[in-house]
Amino acid sequence: MKTTLATLTLAALFLTGCATPKQWEATGGSKNDGVVQTSYELGQFESGQTDAGQGLAVATARCKTWGYKGAEITGSEKNICRTMGQYNCLQTTITQDYLCQK
Repeated sequence: MKTTLATLTLAALFLTGCATPKQWEATGGSKNDGVVQTSYELGQFESGQTDAGQGLAVATARCKTWGYKGAEITGSEKNICRTMGQYNCLQTTITQDYLCQK
């Protein structure tokens, strides 16, 4: 009975995933359009934990290297499945767009 309970507990923990700290990285955009894209990756059982301020700092730094004064968030996060398994997504890319400020 103890073995079954321990196995069920471990299985429940495994299936619910874990909150994994993730860092936003500048992954795209356009200097001419003044748009910066930041992203991070999630595995199948991961639940990403991000800091919106860190994402804004990454975008602001990119905008400043392009000659802009700062950045502001635009729209909402986009989730794109990069690797599809038989029943669910195995790898997801989360992307956020920022608009550079003049």
